[in-house]
Amino acid sequence: MRIVDTLPHPDFRIVLYATETHFLVEIEAGPMRQSYRYSKERFGDLATVKATLTPEWLEQIRQHFNGMYVDWKKTWE
Repeated sequence: MRIVDTLPHPDFRIVLYATETHFLVEIEAGPMRQSYRYSKERFGDLATVKATLTPEWLEQIRQHFNGMYVDWKKTWE
């Protein structure tokens, strides 16, 4: 697996990786990290993967991260 790109974003660290058969998008905010795997058969190039990273989808991820953080924080209070 190798890093093929990083995308600037005000709330997230977004890193794109490539393997022989997949692209992976890793999104990180604070202690929360999520990765998404894109098959190269369906998403043939990096530009196609990047096109899926819409502001609306990233906002949904931000909301999920907020919920994950609240749940995680409850475990150590």
